[in-house]
Amino acid sequence: MYVLLRTSKIKLFVLQKFILLCLLCSVCFSTAFGQNTLNDYLQVALKNSPIFSDNTNQIHALTVDSLLIGARLKPQLNFTSNNYFAPVINGYGYDEVITNRGNYDALLGANYSFIGADNLNNQFQSLRLQKQVLELTTKLNERDLKQTVTAQYIVVYGEQQALFNSEKILEALRNENVLLKKSTEKGIYRQTDYLSFLVNYNQQQLSYNQQKLQTKNDLFLLNYLCGIPDTTTIYLAEPELNGSSRINIEQTSSFKLFILDSLQLQNSIEQLHYQYNPKLSLFGDVGFNSSLLFQAEKNFGASIGLNLSIPIYDGNQQNLQLEKFTLNENIRLNHLNIFKKQLTIKQQQLQHQISEMEKLITTAQEQLYLSKTLLKANNQLLETGDVRIADYILSLTNFISSQATTQQLISNRMQLINQLNYLNY
Repeated sequence: MYVLLRTSKIKLFVLQKFILLCLLCSVCFSTAFGQNTLNDYLQVALKNSPIFSDNTNQIHALTVDSLLIGARLKPQLNFTSNNYFAPVINGYGYDEVITNRGNYDALLGANYSFIGADNLNNQFQSLRLQKQVLELTTKLNERDLKQTVTAQYIVVYGEQQALFNSEKILEALRNENVLLKKSTEKGIYRQTDYLSFLVNYNQQQLSYNQQKLQTKNDLFLLNYLCGIPDTTTIYLAEPELNGSSRINIEQTSSFKLFILDSLQLQNSIEQLHYQYNPKLSLFGDVGFNSSLLFQAEKNFGASIGLNLSIPIYDGNQQNLQLEKFTLNENIRLNHLNIFKKQLTIKQQQLQHQISEMEKLITTAQEQLYLSKTLLKANNQLLETGDVRIADYILSLTNFISSQATTQQLISNRMQLINQLNYLNY
């Protein structure tokens, strides 16, 4: 009997160790593979976004365009063969003086265009500017995605914190419910007082369930934005938001995009001028060209020539194009001035709002401390029956309201910092 009992204890001990090991493995797996920080979600969102892979392919395409420019600098070789026969039958047919009864050629032709060094540098500069624009656009797309994900993360984090607070309140109310029920049975409190408490308790449970459902839906939305198919509830860590001061406008990516637009416009103007420069090309061919009427076997040969093109008059197209570029530059400068003014105003506004929000948070935290102190005092009095239920419910309501206000203000401050970081990107 003793051996059987000892064996059972050993089996129970082994089973407990196995369960503990499984729980530890589960926790480790969840920690290793679950996303619960803001940076985790941002990295996954950037990885799953198709925008960045598209921009990478476009940048690679610009590299191919650069190789194409180099390929056009080389001589262009072409093989052509034209065979033409015009028969004369019984004196009827095309004039042989014109047609020679036919023409037959098989030629290997070459063509080489002379492109000036400045013109060539202009073309390569155009590709470099396009690459910089794509890289900057990728950075701005990253900024937009980060702001959207961060904003949703802050929403979910704030809701989860509110949910944690509601859980603590419900736990305290459950304990108070047991106490009040016994006190009511003993006649310390009236039945109506207990019913008032019970109505408030049930209302808090309903509010908690609504909060829980909303938090779950917002978490799913966060996962959707990041491309995460997981529907498991994950508790988020406090977001680390750095930088609540504005930076110089000229250091922002948006301002740099205006500068690149100006450089591209200047590059287009230079390219227009190059189009009206004289153009020189060398051409030649080697092969067979004959009418087959006179010593066809001797009609193998070669030719070489130069082609010079000098634009003289284009119907005033060049000046009209330059006028169009001037108008585009004026539009760009107008947008840039408006952008600088609006960005400065928005930065100052957000800084002021953050400062005022921090003052409100301090005031709300003081109010929360007072509400919590009063609630604790009423909890102690509730045990002895020295406080009215109405007063206890009022203190509880004030505490819940102060707690919600404080958490909302903290979330609002995070959202303001997120907006300021967006402008400073």
